[in-house]
Amino acid sequence: MKIVRITAMWCMSCLSMKKTWNKALKNYPDIEVIDLDYDFNEEEVKKYNVGKTLPELIIFNDGIEIKRIIGEKSFKEMQKILEVLNEKN
Repeated sequence: MKIVRITAMWCMSCLSMKKTWNKALKNYPDIEVIDLDYDFNEEEVKKYNVGKTLPELIIFNDGIEIKRIIGEKSFKEMQKILEVLNEKN
């Protein structure tokens, strides 16, 4: 599984969520995480059809997008999402 995290330095929700994501992902060391900044990786971000609401988390399995998470989520919500996705794979 691969996760693309799209954030921006000016986005307070992004800064907050990054800590939550990192904490939730500690239990899943096999998940590859790619961080992209909305402003500094414009061309790459465009490839993922990212909207204007950040943060955005795009989850891929075998190169296919399986889930997109937009906006802030609690640690428990992120934990549950990762548990469900991990069970399916």
